Amino acid sequence: DQTPLDRIQAAYALGATRWNVIRTVAIPYSRGGIVGGMMLGLGRAMGETVAVYTVLNIVYQINWQVLFGAGGNVASLILLKFGEAQPYEIKALMAAGLVLFLLTLFVNFVADQIVAKSGGKGR
Repeated sequence: DQTPLDRIQAAYALGATRWNVIRTVAIPYSRGGIVGGMMLGLGRAMGETVAVYTVLNIVYQINWQVLFGAGGNVASLILLKFGEAQPYEIKALMAAGLVLFLLTLFVNFVADQIVAKSGGKGR
């Protein structure tokens, strides 16, 4: 949708194959959306990975078994524990939520900057 139809038709008129049109015309116009989607996916994966690692690894050691064990994430921990938490636990849960919010905000800000810098220009 972002690639102008006249650019695609011009590439075909010059004898470009379908793959050449995708590689040289469509991808440069879609670069902002592609990079933005990758950064948002990275932000979600990073946030969930850090959250799961934080929940499962309470001791301060590198533990590679975290990848194979059962566990949850910080969002589900907050949801499950908030109703019956003591006041000091509520503070810890609020801090965990704030950390997740700040991590997501940072990744979204970086993604927005990258999309603004490279989006919609073409070649």
